[in-house]
Amino acid sequence: MGWKTAWRYLPVNYNTSIGIVSNITQRTFFKNNLNGTKIKIRFSNLFSNQPLILENVLIGKKDRAKTEIEGIRTVTYQGSEKIVIGQRKEFYSDEIDLSVSFRDDIVLSIYVKEATEICSVSSTWAARSWNTRYGLNGNFTSEQDFAETDSFDVYPALQDDPNKANNLFGITEIKVYTHSDVKTVALFGDSVTHMSYYSDALIEKLYECYPGKITVVNCGLGGNRLLRDASYVPNVPGGGTIFGTAGVKRFYHDIYDTDQPEFILLLIGINDFTHPYALRHYDEAVTYEEYQKGISELINIAHGNGSKIMIGTIPPFRHEGTDWFAPAEELRQKANKWIRKQRITDGIIDFDIATRKADAPEYMLDDCHLGDGLHPNTEGGKKMSDAVPIEWFE
Repeated sequence: MGWKTAWRYLPVNYNTSIGIVSNITQRTFFKNNLNGTKIKIRFSNLFSNQPLILENVLIGKKDRAKTEIEGIRTVTYQGSEKIVIGQRKEFYSDEIDLSVSFRDDIVLSIYVKEATEICSVSSTWAARSWNTRYGLNGNFTSEQDFAETDSFDVYPALQDDPNKANNLFGITEIKVYTHSDVKTVALFGDSVTHMSYYSDALIEKLYECYPGKITVVNCGLGGNRLLRDASYVPNVPGGGTIFGTAGVKRFYHDIYDTDQPEFILLLIGINDFTHPYALRHYDEAVTYEEYQKGISELINIAHGNGSKIMIGTIPPFRHEGTDWFAPAEELRQKANKWIRKQRITDGIIDFDIATRKADAPEYMLDDCHLGDGLHPNTEGGKKMSDAVPIEWFE
């Protein structure tokens, strides 16, 4: 019983403007699996040097069997309907009296009037457990429907990404006050987790099996490495700050800052193995022993905070044209051999076996990736989800 997180994603720090919003409505639908009587929103403007002014914020719910948004309430902060998030600030809204059930999507609508640079968003590529739509040139927060556009038109700096993300600014978390006994599952990792094809498939499976009893939070961050801070990549907006600080540095904060998860699913290391060679940052190469030590640090933190932690093997990533492949693959094979043998975690998820070709195991199955041999698509995400034993969470 108490406040439980219905949805949480990490804000991505672009460290530069990715677009300017004005006179725009942002509406997001979140798949909820909690029964509760109150809600609060965590507003975030962590990576901007100017205030973010939300003129109007409304929250409601939509039964998945229906079409209309119901129970619409105004969201306030310290009693004010106009919410000003100062530069590099985060805070929770006032508590909102709104009863929801595990059958409801939570619907949040935000209106920004004044022109504002956006330097940080939360992102999903699968966009099944949550998705955002934008209404241009007006305040449509109280409307059931409006003419919609997507993130591609709102954030010009992101238009070169071949894999189009669905983006959300201004919030990073929704909490629900519930009287039920709810278990929290936190996913920690890099883009394979962050892009959400795997996490959304897992959410659908767990929420169907345990309605009202389990909630999943995504702590993935694309490009993140276990042992090194963000790689510098000049053709990425901000030069690569989106990749974040090293996993060993951010793990405690990102997992335990606002939650006390009973379970953690860990999948990280692919960028430690590949970035030094693919990006020609040879001085940042890691050893198998360093990787093993870093993973062990995370396991000790989890156990020290009362969480069970399950570790996944690193899926294959070979693709045509990867002339740097051999040393990275050697590290992956050593890491996976250790992951399968170790007994310091509470479980092993063999993502490698679930997604690799039987006759060429250094390659991901053809129908399981986004065309780059590395990032799982919808089918790849489902195979990864199916590799997670459902009985762990009973």
